[in-house]
Amino acid sequence: MQYAILALFFLGLAAVPSTAEITIKEKIVDETANSITIVDEVGRTVTVSLPIKKIISTDYRQMEVLLALGAREMIVGVDNTFHKRMPYFGLREVADVGIHSQEVNYEQVLALKPDLVIIPARQGATADEISEKLKGVPVIAMGLASRDHIILETEIMGELLDKKDEASKLINWIKKYDSIVEERTKDLKPEDTPTFFYEYMSDLNKKWWAIAPNDPSAGRAAEGCGGRNIATDLNTNDTTSTMEVEAEWVLSKDPEYFFMDFMSTGVMSGPGRTENEVKNNLTNLIEERANEGFSNFKAVKDNHIFTLNRDFISGPRWVIGHVCIAKWLHPDLFKDISPDEMNKEYLKDFQGLELEGTWAYPAP
Repeated sequence: MQYAILALFFLGLAAVPSTAEITIKEKIVDETANSITIVDEVGRTVTVSLPIKKIISTDYRQMEVLLALGAREMIVGVDNTFHKRMPYFGLREVADVGIHSQEVNYEQVLALKPDLVIIPARQGATADEISEKLKGVPVIAMGLASRDHIILETEIMGELLDKKDEASKLINWIKKYDSIVEERTKDLKPEDTPTFFYEYMSDLNKKWWAIAPNDPSAGRAAEGCGGRNIATDLNTNDTTSTMEVEAEWVLSKDPEYFFMDFMSTGVMSGPGRTENEVKNNLTNLIEERANEGFSNFKAVKDNHIFTLNRDFISGPRWVIGHVCIAKWLHPDLFKDISPDEMNKEYLKDFQGLELEGTWAYPAP
């Protein structure tokens, strides 16, 4: 069985223009009845033959868009984390073709005969090499997850998969809520924008990891919500958007709000978790860190400490996390919006699911 190690998080990516400056016409550079040539997220020009019948996704975060567009029957391979993190989406019979962000089984991918392989943008520097090892199978680098790229990339996938109407429906849903947050917070005065610390917790043994505003998931989801991230001035860049900091540094900033990123494979929060379970998990974390001065935070004293599951800060549902944060910071401005109802609406309308769980606590 042939495996190859793929590049990880900190690959340097070619500079590309902001998606705010790019249109679908610039991304689709040629289109015929038999093929589409696109520019992917890292600036590569890739020609894909049509129609696409088989897709392999190597990043579980790409899957929500693909499934929302109705591409379920096209998906023949996923990364192993999809089955672990998102079993409620089904596709149990679909093969694992690699270890998330680490390995791809080229032999198995070739056996599945895909028409398209999608890799995350952070692995874009190796995309040409991957395509060569896959004997010319088209490989595109496209996250389908971050706030800054998801609208344009969903539009591109609508073109590639002949799912234009489905793509428009999903894009309109995202834009509806994104525009509400920005509109209601745009006139806030500086003194009315509280400070916050957003902690990255994918590994619960690693604490005091700050999420900066340039982080493509949580960091960007928190921007424009009417708050000020205390990690704004940390020395981060395009490839390092989280940074370990000292507890004393966070205490010296004494943020008014504290957000904790509960990612850990659904154990701490998410589908199937009751509100009481998530509350207990949060309480235990605070108690475990009492000797680090955790209870001295203004945010803790004022009960302004909140948890947010990773499902709500990447993929189409990033906008739900966006609303959660905005409502926690400014409850009076968002009394009429329920993130829980948004989630139910999304899951039913785009995924055909009705799930119970706790993705955010306390409920905004």
